[in-house]
Parts: sequence; structure tokens; C-alpha cells
Amino acid sequence: MTTDPTPCDLLVTADLIMTLDAAGRIVKHGAIAVTDRTIVDIGPAEELRARWTPAKTIDGKGRIAMAGLVNVHNHTPLMITRGMIEDIGFAPMYTPGIPQGHWLDADDAYALSALGHYELLRAGCTTVMDFYRYPSSCARAAAELGVRAVIAGRVHDAEPGSLADGKHSYSTAIGQASLKENAELIATWNGHDNGRIRCDWAPHAPDTCSDDLLREVKKLADAHGGNVHTHLSQLPAEIEAVKARTGLTPPQLMDKLGLLNDRLIAAHCIHMDRADIELCGKSKMTVAHAPIGNAKGGRIAPIMELMEAGAHIALCTDTFSGDMIEAMRWAISMQRINRQGNVLDPRTVLDWGTQAGANALGLGEQVGSLEVGKRADIVLLDNRSPSLAPMVDGYGVLVHSASGHDVDTVIVDGRVVLAGGKLTLADGDAIVANAQAVAGKLWQRAGREAIG
Repeated sequence: MTTDPTPCDLLVTADLIMTLDAAGRIVKHGAIAVTDRTIVDIGPAEELRARWTPAKTIDGKGRIAMAGLVNVHNHTPLMITRGMIEDIGFAPMYTPGIPQGHWLDADDAYALSALGHYELLRAGCTTVMDFYRYPSSCARAAAELGVRAVIAGRVHDAEPGSLADGKHSYSTAIGQASLKENAELIATWNGHDNGRIRCDWAPHAPDTCSDDLLREVKKLADAHGGNVHTHLSQLPAEIEAVKARTGLTPPQLMDKLGLLNDRLIAAHCIHMDRADIELCGKSKMTVAHAPIGNAKGGRIAPIMELMEAGAHIALCTDTFSGDMIEAMRWAISMQRINRQGNVLDPRTVLDWGTQAGANALGLGEQVGSLEVGKRADIVLLDNRSPSLAPMVDGYGVLVHSASGHDVDTVIVDGRVVLAGGKLTLADGDAIVANAQAVAGKLWQRAGREAIG
């Protein structure tokens, strides 16, 4: 007795499916069936064609399918500083002579955020944690382009104009305004599109937030749930300012205030002594490892030490690039330099950029690997690209040789949002042109004419 095929929304075929599940399952000449945004079957293409009748089929001949990449720390409006900040400073908020966040308006933030999300999709990133000023503009851009995103505001009460001049002065009015902005974001956007857009709280850093403001964030975040996102021990100036104010290191302060725990996702974690490393490890916090930005600033974070102490590691690009594959490559290289040995392998950093990131964001049951029951966040790479050959185990050539330019198709929540390298829900050329116009205006205010 034969059974009639079952209808499904989408069938995606591929020469090779890298599921990135715990068993490392790889399917040759495989297919993925999708119904109601969810993966319902994975296996040999011939078998799935017999079991399913799809409303739409994506022919992945000459393609490799893999789980979408997960970026746990980013600031899309800061695209405006890229190509400049690398040679001027390290963290834009602390660097004079460049466009600052408080110069933007909501439309500026939207135009720049759309550019950032466009680049992320082009490089196979399907989930991103993004926080900055005008977070509702960031949420709107992510929603319209089809990205899965966790959005937050940039909460701080340090006066940004003074901060760029090396001074820490705090304003209750600035702090309350940033709290209000984040609260309004959550009220408007949290849970949008069946949970594709989620919102969290994000105090900028222990030196840009007073103790009172951090305490208030702790109460609000506890009531909200989810994660707390921040920068931690990213600059010597941050450590000096926190010690001068509290007598503690940044991790010690976060621990004292109850924020150093397994819900914290903290970027950088560069300037830490052994006691700080042990404290962070014991807390089971997640380090949002930003190897590209760290290295461009001449810094290497003690990632292996933090991992060995018990901290979780996930990967991010932190605005310097939208290419998570590039970030994986830098992560391996910088830690091998730091440890003077072959201390990391491609499978580990690929996990940092997929399942580990999803786990950190509380999305591990939904995304991070291709498995039945998970959301259909799928990336197709062009297997005919010279940078993907020769392929032996798959992981090595993907991490050491491939790039975001090899991405052909991106599916988020079962919907095709990038096809043939082109956005399906927005005009990519218009996004680039709009962002360039905003950059020209703001860099002119900073005293520099943009050539674009």
C-alpha cells in the first residue's frame, strides 16, 4: 500500500546539507521540507520528493545548505564609522572626530540599519542581536528585510559628548531617556511576526552606566526576561573609570550588582586579569567574541582562558563586517597566535557562530542547526565557487576558505529573503544609496567630505 505525498510549503534541495546538529550529520544530495515556517523533514532528496508535495521548490543543484549564522552582538547604525574608525580609535562612542550616535535621528538610524541588515543577509547571517540608539528604527529595518533579530536600545547615562573627550559625567535625564526608549521598543516590537523580532535590555558598558542606572536595568531585565547585553572590559579607559568610581573591576561591579550571570552576553572581554576571568567563568556568562574588531584595535581577548574557566563563547562581527565566516577565520587565527599552538578547529568556531549563539540568545530550540522541529533558517552557498573547492570534510574549507560572497540564497522562517544574492523584500541598491547619503551628511558635520 502506498501513501500519497503530504503537502508542504517548501522543499529545498542541495548537493550537500550540513545540518550542524550535535551529531554533525551531513546529507549528500539531500532535501529539506518546510511547513508553517518549520522544518518537518530532512533526508535524501529522492525520499523527500516521494513523501512531500511542495507548494514551492528551490532547486539547490550546485549548492550547499547549512544552518543560518547567528551574530550575538552588533550595532547596524555604526556602519557609518566603518573604514574610518579602524585607523582612528577602537570604540566609536569613545572616539572624537567621527559621527556620534547622538547626532543621528530616527530616519538616519533606519537608513544605516537597513544597510547593516542587508550586508548580514548577503553573508548568510539569519539571526542578529542588534542594539543602538533609535532601536525601533533598527527593529523596523530587520522586520522589513526579513532578518530574525533581537533588538535593544543603547542604555547609558554618561554624557556622550564628554565621553569622546575622555571624561565620564553622568546625567539622570540622559539615563531616563535611554530607559524610556528601550521600554517603548519592547512595548512596540517584542514578539513581532510570531517572535521573529524579540527585544532585550542593553546597558552600554559599566563605565557609561552609573551604578544606579545598572541597578534599574537589573530590575527591568528581571521583570522582562531574556538577556542583558553589554560591553565588558573592552578598553583600559573603561577599567580605570570603573575602578575610580567604585574601586572594582568591571566584572566585579557587574557581579556585585547581580548582572554577571548566565543571562549576560558581554562583548569583547579583553582586558581581564586571572581573577576577572575566573569570576566570569564561574558566572556562566556568554562572551560575544568579536575577533575582527579586537584585532583591528591591536587586541586579542583571552577567549580560551575564559572558555576553560567556564564561560560560554559565541561569535559576533560587532559592525566591522557582516561576514560571520570571516569572523570564524579571525577567531581561529588570533587564538592560535595568542596560545602559540593549534588550539581551535573549524567545527568549534562554526558552532560558536551557529548553535552556541542561538543557545546564548535563548533560541537554541528554534535555530542554530537544521533539524526537524526547528525554524527554517537555511543558507545556500554556491558549491561551484573556487573558494569552496576542493572539499574534504566540509568544515575546514568552509571556515578557512569560504566567505559571505559564496552565499546565494537565504531563507528565514521559511521565507526566501535573499535569492541569487539579491534581496527579495527590499531594493538593495536603494538601501546602499540612502545610507551613503546619510553618511555624507554626518561625516560633513564631523569635518570630512565623503567621496561616495
